Amino acid sequence: MGYRVEVFDRDLKRVGEIDEWISLDFTVRLRQPGYWQLLIKDGTPQAQLIEKGGGVVIWQEGVSEPVLSGQVETYQKYWTKLQHTGPGSLYIAGQCHNGYTTRRLAFPAPSKALNQQYQGPSAYTVNKAASGAAWDLVASNLGPNAVANRRESRIAFGARPTTGAVVKDSLRYEQISTKLEEWCEAKKLGYRFIYNPDTQAVDFRVFHFRDKSKEVRFSAELGNLREVIWTLSAPKLTRAIVGCQGEGKSRFVWQKIDADAESEWDMSIETFIDRRDIPLKAGKTGGAELVTTIMDNGWEDIGTNPDGGEWTTALANAKAAYEAAVAQDPNGNHDVEYDAVVYAIRDAKPVAVDYYLNVVDEAATSALAEGQRKGNFQIYPIDTPDCQFGKHYFVGDTVTVYVDGTEYTDVVREVVVSVDDGGNVQDVQPKIGEQGTGEPLNLYKTVYEMQRKLRRLESRM
Repeated sequence: MGYRVEVFDRDLKRVGEIDEWISLDFTVRLRQPGYWQLLIKDGTPQAQLIEKGGGVVIWQEGVSEPVLSGQVETYQKYWTKLQHTGPGSLYIAGQCHNGYTTRRLAFPAPSKALNQQYQGPSAYTVNKAASGAAWDLVASNLGPNAVANRRESRIAFGARPTTGAVVKDSLRYEQISTKLEEWCEAKKLGYRFIYNPDTQAVDFRVFHFRDKSKEVRFSAELGNLREVIWTLSAPKLTRAIVGCQGEGKSRFVWQKIDADAESEWDMSIETFIDRRDIPLKAGKTGGAELVTTIMDNGWEDIGTNPDGGEWTTALANAKAAYEAAVAQDPNGNHDVEYDAVVYAIRDAKPVAVDYYLNVVDEAATSALAEGQRKGNFQIYPIDTPDCQFGKHYFVGDTVTVYVDGTEYTDVVREVVVSVDDGGNVQDVQPKIGEQGTGEPLNLYKTVYEMQRKLRRLESRM
């Protein structure tokens, strides 16, 4: 399987082909800018082809459209006495065209210039099918619907898609790439900017994930796995203790325990979470009570609910009745209405306490999740004639990995390719699921099942 590299100028016109290089490495990513880097001899005709504003198109043998395309962003000259001799070497690199989404913010009113934003809505609101929402966001901020000085005329937009689950959001100067990642991840969509040699433009597409879990399978038995590493790690935390308001003995503390983790690993690890922002204190029996103050009129101030309203409808109605009575007869006796508010406050306090106890539980749960048992595995597939990147699968496709008697199915999110000076593949490294990212997916149950099955197999040998 070979690769070739074509070059385009700043107007996306094809100007030639680089058919000699020292090394070519590129990364294709799902919904993220990929990267390419090319090392060639300086002073050659190929070195003169690439100019600022221009870029490259990487083609794979047997595949009808480019694997990756993007503008040049870095030039670096190499000369060493031993290796990069003579005229030296030229290192050229850049992002793929998905990088367009990192260049724009989501204006509240994208049809207006920046100095006219005050004339439009306070936010760009979305309530539509995710595929159409993604298309509109790009078209409005760097496509045909954008103001002239923000428009990328080299991007071609096909028919607007309307499929997929509905996404609701409100945007105000967020980076477009961040929002697209958020929307598409939740709705199982992908998008891609890729060079079209026929129109000499960059096509923008939104696509649904393809399920190739039955056709594309990686396993040692099939000969397309080079290496597998799986890891189980003990918890870093099993007991989260949350401290709310109150001082000394009156400070309310609450604990949540991961009993399963303690039982499995035979260890208990505590941490303290300081949440003095939660207005709960310890009562005489140690239970949670609401922290309150007394207002000038003698009522207890129990605060408001998360939406800024009263904790109960009864309390809101009682306060409204008291205010109406005072407004109608400022000098009259309003003890009945006043007492009704007092009783409504008393009845609303348990509602507030329950809400804040849920906040306490969420704080403890979040801490336990951060320190929970970890399980992940790294897999390193290899290309075979029957299972090749680009030809049989691409980023955004769902594939299957079979390891130690356990199947794991997930999406291909990234593929790193290294090509030698003859255009032949040296290495192809797909990253499936969250492996290799800064926040790897915790596959504790899956990896634990691998360990269990492996032990069962060993016991039979």
